[in-house]
Amino acid sequence: MNMYHLTSTKRKKYQRRMNQIVRRVNKAIKNDWLWDGRFSLRQVDALFEPFDDCSGAMFRVLLELTDNKTGKFEQKVFDNYDVDYAMPWWVNECITERFKVWDEKPDPHQQALKAGRRPPEYF
Repeated sequence: MNMYHLTSTKRKKYQRRMNQIVRRVNKAIKNDWLWDGRFSLRQVDALFEPFDDCSGAMFRVLLELTDNKTGKFEQKVFDNYDVDYAMPWWVNECITERFKVWDEKPDPHQQALKAGRRPPEYF
């Protein structure tokens, strides 16, 4: 199930889907050999607006990405049309561009190697 066209007027259905997406992103960051849980994504607020003709709804959510090491955070509002494809791009942009983690000395790759974490072996 994606979150593009919301045809139901049941808020909890879409809230559960959003919770699944946030958990999936947090789990991916936690299990990543490079970041090792350094960043966390959470939902700050949500707004559910059914259409007047009951043909569907608009679901908007305010997400916050936090750098647990430095305490920096970014917030952005997504609606059901862009949460599936724009939210991963936003998370990546925050990590690489806005938090400027690659400007740190030593860089995250060297920090991970020092901590004993190794990149996965690819075929």
